[in-house]
Amino acid sequence: MVAGARTFSIEDTFLEPQVLDPPPTRHALLIFLLALAAVLHLATAGWGDLYNGVEGQFAGGAREMLSTQQWLLPTNDGVPRLQTPPLVYWLIILSYKIFGVTAMAARLPIAIAMIASIALTFLIGERLAGYWRGFAAGLIHLCSSGAFLLGRAVTPEPVFSAFIAGAIFCAICGYQRRQFRRAWFAGFWFCSSLACLSKGLEGLLYLSGVCVLLAIFFREARVRFRLLPHWTYLLVFIVIVAPWYIWAQKHFPGFFPRLFGWPGHPGLPRWQFLVLHFAWWFPVSILVLPRLLFATRRIIRPHEITFAEALPLCWIVVGFLPLLLLGHQSAYSSISMWSPFALWAALAWERTPRTLQAVGLGFIVLSGAAIAAITFFAPEILGDLAPTSTSLASWLALRQMFEIAGVALAIFALPALYFAARQRSEIALLLVLASMVPIGLCLAEGVSRMAPSLSLAGAARFLNPRLGDHGQVLYEGSLYDGSTLAFYLNRKFFLVDQEPDFFDQNAAAEQKYLDENFVLEAWNRSDPIYLIVDENRVPHWQELVTARVHIYHQVTTCGHYVVLSNQL
Repeated sequence: MVAGARTFSIEDTFLEPQVLDPPPTRHALLIFLLALAAVLHLATAGWGDLYNGVEGQFAGGAREMLSTQQWLLPTNDGVPRLQTPPLVYWLIILSYKIFGVTAMAARLPIAIAMIASIALTFLIGERLAGYWRGFAAGLIHLCSSGAFLLGRAVTPEPVFSAFIAGAIFCAICGYQRRQFRRAWFAGFWFCSSLACLSKGLEGLLYLSGVCVLLAIFFREARVRFRLLPHWTYLLVFIVIVAPWYIWAQKHFPGFFPRLFGWPGHPGLPRWQFLVLHFAWWFPVSILVLPRLLFATRRIIRPHEITFAEALPLCWIVVGFLPLLLLGHQSAYSSISMWSPFALWAALAWERTPRTLQAVGLGFIVLSGAAIAAITFFAPEILGDLAPTSTSLASWLALRQMFEIAGVALAIFALPALYFAARQRSEIALLLVLASMVPIGLCLAEGVSRMAPSLSLAGAARFLNPRLGDHGQVLYEGSLYDGSTLAFYLNRKFFLVDQEPDFFDQNAAAEQKYLDENFVLEAWNRSDPIYLIVDENRVPHWQELVTARVHIYHQVTTCGHYVVLSNQL
């Protein structure tokens, strides 16, 4: 009796590495990775208040869109915020409808996007080099300092990153699978469309740059990617993306000219941008540093580089170099290239000699010992670094977390040294990344503890029950810096000594922009007025108010902000 057997074609064998059913180990690794990501991101979504800046802008904008039923126009305190398309606002609104208008609900779409990015990192690594590479890359992505800190922030970057990773995954599947290539390329354009609705048209430039670089260096990519710019895909992209941009230009003339030259907030200096990324990618940045310094050619082999090795590098070049060269970069602007960095770091760790692995692990042990020693025996050093009393209080509140971080690094890195010496580099990497789980929870808790210093949530909670029917709130500062008022305050507020926004120039909107003379005239009325100012501006306002009105009260403080009022 002859047993039946399936014969695989050449295409199945070489172009479709997933032709056999994946082993149970693969499923177990993916489930473990997703479960850990859910614990670290979903379970911490409700920790702490939102921060001023981008977080308040998106959470407050979604709250206003929900209350006004203006689904196409994001606003903060009634001011149009057209710098970013509305997809992220829509996701937050959906979360509000399910869970209520809370900080946790605002963070949930971001947490889900981070989990999706980590899952896609696993899938991309699996497609390129097997499920163990995918698991290592996904764990690196999940257990980096930046993922714990910036991955919780309510910004469009995690959502944008998830759709970029989804588009790259579809492009890889289309590259490997001839039979379903058209379907995978359609998925590439669908994810590209959503990326452009998350952050802007730069999503299309981003993905085009990655594909063009791969096509330049690999003939197979040029051949297989020829279908990507087909007119049917472009039509789908236009149908999805164009309507909102056309609507914005129709209702706000001048939108298109400002689309690519939108004045942003000052970016970080380049050296600070690089140093921060060394910290965001900790601990893997320290692990691969000896390898990068002393054995670079064993990681990057220019004359024998494969598609699987080149893709993360091209992705990093497109996602990181423009930010570094053009400036105006923020601390979270490069989240979309953390996935390729994790893929590259997993490859680099595999190719690192045992001696250099031991050197990197030794640096981890020393780092943990130094952090623990400073927090245990010289806590005043942290206090000396704090420029203000508020910063000093924040540092003291974080002291215990620094102690936990130092001890965790030292404890986990020592057995990792042992396994690296026994040529079990996978276990060594797993142990070092496991140390980041308690550290990551401490980082999330530390961010929540510092929120009172970087948010106006406390001031809004103080004012909401005291405003009555006629009370007014005034804020001296930019709308961006006081954006959490749009989320936590239950009514509109006025801006003092600020220029009207470009798209907020009508007569009714201009009434929210006040000068000092108007404030002093209104201060003597019977209606309650509450003025929120920076603590450095208190002497200035005290002198103005007491000289003209003689009614001056400091009613509360919130971080480095002080609330002044004409009422006791």
